[in-house]
Amino acid sequence: MSGAAVNDDLLKESLLELYEEAPCGYLFTSPDGTLLRVNQTFLAWTGYTRAELVPSRRFQDLLTVPGRIFYENQYAPLLRMQGFVNEVTFDIVRPGKEPLPVLVNSVQRPDAAGHPVFVASTVFDATARRSYERELLRERREAERLASIVDASGDAILSASADGVVQTWNTGAARLFGYAAAEAVGRALRDVLAVAGDARAWRTIEEELRDGRPVHVETVGVHASGEQIDVSASLTPHLGSLGELSGISSIVRDIRERRALERQQQEFLAMASHELRSPLAAIKGHAQLMRRHARYSEGGVDTIMAQVDHLDRLVNDLLLASQIAAGRLSLRLAAIDLAAEAHTAAAAHVRPDAPPIRVQASAEPNEPAAPVLVLADQLRLRQVLSNLLTNAVKYSPDGGEIVVRVSQGDATATVEVEDQGTGIAPEALPHLFDRFYRVRATAGTAQGFGLGLYITRQLVEAMDGTIAVQSVVGRGSTFTVTLPRAPFPAQLGKTSGTQRAGSDTLGIRRTQ
Repeated sequence: MSGAAVNDDLLKESLLELYEEAPCGYLFTSPDGTLLRVNQTFLAWTGYTRAELVPSRRFQDLLTVPGRIFYENQYAPLLRMQGFVNEVTFDIVRPGKEPLPVLVNSVQRPDAAGHPVFVASTVFDATARRSYERELLRERREAERLASIVDASGDAILSASADGVVQTWNTGAARLFGYAAAEAVGRALRDVLAVAGDARAWRTIEEELRDGRPVHVETVGVHASGEQIDVSASLTPHLGSLGELSGISSIVRDIRERRALERQQQEFLAMASHELRSPLAAIKGHAQLMRRHARYSEGGVDTIMAQVDHLDRLVNDLLLASQIAAGRLSLRLAAIDLAAEAHTAAAAHVRPDAPPIRVQASAEPNEPAAPVLVLADQLRLRQVLSNLLTNAVKYSPDGGEIVVRVSQGDATATVEVEDQGTGIAPEALPHLFDRFYRVRATAGTAQGFGLGLYITRQLVEAMDGTIAVQSVVGRGSTFTVTLPRAPFPAQLGKTSGTQRAGSDTLGIRRTQ
């Protein structure tokens, strides 16, 4: 045998070995998919023997059901039409194992007349690729989920470049600052947070961020309208591989309500100190006089008792307001005569230096009338009427007439307290029932914590009623309370024999 023949045999043997042991699978099939030849690598991957596949099986028969459908309807027609198909993923069913994900490239080989003779395919194990794709998909979905959370957050969440230029802007930031994302991106972060005018403050923030330390500041933000907003901003630095500042993320929270509450608390402490110090000073002064002279005067005792009563009212108001806020106030509902309660409250608030308070609950003023029954807590109803009449007297310094009107409809009854006092400014009306609110024009002369009308509204609403006010500066005010009529007849001022637990939006416990 010649040397050339030996070399050819060795070459063929080497090529055959390369074919069988290649790092990918090699398949030869007829045009209809029948397997003509497969290499050892493909057999090792799939777990089949050569006898099980050649020539009895078709390639498409090795695929999962979705893959088989795709092969018949998409892959094979495309192969016949263009002569090749590249980079198509299939799952091959393996005996006793999970399907094997593979990547297939196929070329159709024709004869001299152009008729297809066989198809040569290379098959690559796509297990690692499938795992990578799934991980990418999982990370993408997680990123989308986090992005949706960020975008839906009530806080402003934004990011900026290392030099402080805004790059991303969520919906919360748009709500807080009034700028759409397209308007905000590209702005300087220091301008958004209103520290541009304080170069030293921003320089300190930059130094902290460049050193890799997060920064928390309470400052003001600038709204698109120009309004300044109290905000709390947390800025987090993001460092590059060399420790350099590569970006900044920030969460900005609206703290206007907190600041308003803090201001309210400070104002309340100042007001409480003044309100409590004044009667205490009067009590102490008269007590010192009595001790000094070893005797007491009727006027001094009256003053002490009046100031003690005033302190008692202030303390009771504070306790009641805290009970309402904590949902620990109990109501005992019964059928109460609103007209009789109005007469009693009016008589208790008569002033010696002013005309009597008129009560209109019938055709003749100040005459007994038919009962007007409402479903209410008698003690709390009396407190409501007392608060309204106390206010009417307090804000009628010139002794103007005060009128109480009681009327009833089909389902509700109404009591109105009208005075001819100083009236209330229009801008104060929306805040009149707020806790600790006092009308600025009379805050220096009128005593109290600003709790009377707050308590009044809470008690009225707890009894399923409503309260409203109308006022004209210089002409007086009218407060109107509407309560549900009692749905059953009962003795006046006496609670029903059964108790039924209930609750309302204030968390006030109610029995009936």
